Amino acid sequence: MRTFLERHPHLALLVASLFVQLLLLAYQIKTENEIRLLRVWAVTLLTPIEKVADFVVDGTGTIWNRYIALYNVERENQVLRAELEQAQLRLHALEARAAEADQLAALLALKQNRPQEPLLAAEVIGSSAAATSHTVFINRGQGDGLRRNMVVLTPAGIVGKITQTFPGSAQVLLITDRTSGVGAMLASSRVQGVVKGTGTWQCRLDYVAVEENVPVGSLVLTSGQDQLFPKGFPIGTISSARRGQYFHEIVVTPTARLSQLEYVFVYAGAPEGAARPAEGNGRN
Repeated sequence: MRTFLERHPHLALLVASLFVQLLLLAYQIKTENEIRLLRVWAVTLLTPIEKVADFVVDGTGTIWNRYIALYNVERENQVLRAELEQAQLRLHALEARAAEADQLAALLALKQNRPQEPLLAAEVIGSSAAATSHTVFINRGQGDGLRRNMVVLTPAGIVGKITQTFPGSAQVLLITDRTSGVGAMLASSRVQGVVKGTGTWQCRLDYVAVEENVPVGSLVLTSGQDQLFPKGFPIGTISSARRGQYFHEIVVTPTARLSQLEYVFVYAGAPEGAARPAEGNGRN
């Protein structure tokens, strides 16, 4: 640019003079609205620039406001999520307390319905780690007068028997263990057999002759014939029955929820060798 001016000074001066004169004329000339032409040109030239500037400023402000709004919404969501989680924890705690209260109420009802029975309440504090062994531990032991072969039960039904005692605890063999056996009878027909554990959460009822009628859903009670489990307590219900060559093949589902034990009763009146048979619960 500087080289062009140095080479053509007269042309540059002419162009500058014309530009100045043009500006002077634009300043002097007015439109029909008494607006100077120079101002019209200036407005026409600057309007697109102002529009672009306004667009950029407004867009930036909108984006910023939206970012602030989204940030506030995210913070509110985090607070609401935290409050929801706390509410869920409180709800779970209340549900657990309600379930515990129901179990304790059932234990109390059983104790009140059998005031003559030597029932000692206990809490389940652990279970065997072996997959093949169905045993639990309770927080009562030798110090509470417990001995081997004492029967353990819940309001729903028989749980098992004590196999080992310690100063402050005892081990309970569940009726579902493969080594367990309980003298049993059908509540409806009084047909007798033996409930044995299968190593699962079900049992089987053996030695029921094929000519006997065994309806699915029938209640199975302790018979007392084993001289260990008191007579008339629920053991389970028949979930399936199939005729074998000589005996029925019967599957029994325990009425006590053995996988969810929390509180139990120990039938504490029996000696180590045998349990005194107790009269039934109104079904015999």
